[in-house]
Amino acid sequence: MARTEHIFAGRKTLIISMAEIKALMSMRECIDIQEAVFRGTSSGNTLVAPNTWLRLADGTRWMKLLAGYVGGESEAMGMKVLARFPRNPPGMNIGSIVTLFDPNDGFPLAIMDGVYFTAARTGAAGGLSCVYCARKDSTRVGIIGSGVQARFNLHAIRELLPQIDQGFVFSRSEHGRLSFVERIRQETGLALRPVASVEDAVNEADIIITATNSPQPVLLRKHLRPGQHIVAVGIKTEVEPAILKAARVIGDGVQTAKEDGKFSVALKLGVVDESDLTIEIGDVIAGKAAGRSNDQEITFFDSSGLAVQDIVCAHYVYEKARRAGIGDHIDLGLAELP
Repeated sequence: MARTEHIFAGRKTLIISMAEIKALMSMRECIDIQEAVFRGTSSGNTLVAPNTWLRLADGTRWMKLLAGYVGGESEAMGMKVLARFPRNPPGMNIGSIVTLFDPNDGFPLAIMDGVYFTAARTGAAGGLSCVYCARKDSTRVGIIGSGVQARFNLHAIRELLPQIDQGFVFSRSEHGRLSFVERIRQETGLALRPVASVEDAVNEADIIITATNSPQPVLLRKHLRPGQHIVAVGIKTEVEPAILKAARVIGDGVQTAKEDGKFSVALKLGVVDESDLTIEIGDVIAGKAAGRSNDQEITFFDSSGLAVQDIVCAHYVYEKARRAGIGDHIDLGLAELP
């Protein structure tokens, strides 16, 4: 009997670097991609596996695995692996890759940086939540944290809500606050004011971004006033659970938020129950649910992270890179396996 050639024979995997991804996908493009995939989650066009964590015994090192599938014309399937090492210097504590697979036969089409995807798609989702859930007259933003997620959320907000013209930023490091303010001014033109406390950052804010990995709550219920919108993109523990009971909570995915979001923390403590979260951002974007019911309501976007957010970015970048001849191809030798 003639030996059938392996279906992977002659195929190579494309390797795409962070620098190449930055050149191939702008924030505006990322926002459009995220808006489309959230509409897809609302229509049942996506599948996500439960976020999975591997935590080492010392409690300081962990890995997070996210896998997802997007159907339709731009069918895509893949997985992101994110490794975090909090004892590393700031800005050097996360390593991540995304692997994109052929949804027809499982061939690994591409392996690419996942750090930039994580920052960009999280910022884009936060910005979209502001469009659909914040008050329409919002002009001021308060930021807790001065790292990558704070930056990318501001980039998205500036892209989507040009009326935002004031901002206040708090982080534990005074040097971090000052450096962040200058960087954001150069990158976006937004003039931020560094402040010395969480209260000063959020008192006058219409939109609040929690972008800190604090193991203890730093944003408390007493800090909030009616009508504010909160974009919670931190590690899960940065907000007081009582806030989720007092707010209209919108998840990036309802089940993901209940299992792996800020909502999950409040749920385990018994502060909320499952019926307190029934809305996800895809349904709001698709017009199936309201982002807020009135201007006095506090709204809360629980940004846990969905695998499909990364996968659609990876598919978009892969197609652009392939057409432009960008990236390096390697033969993994998969056709040689017995």
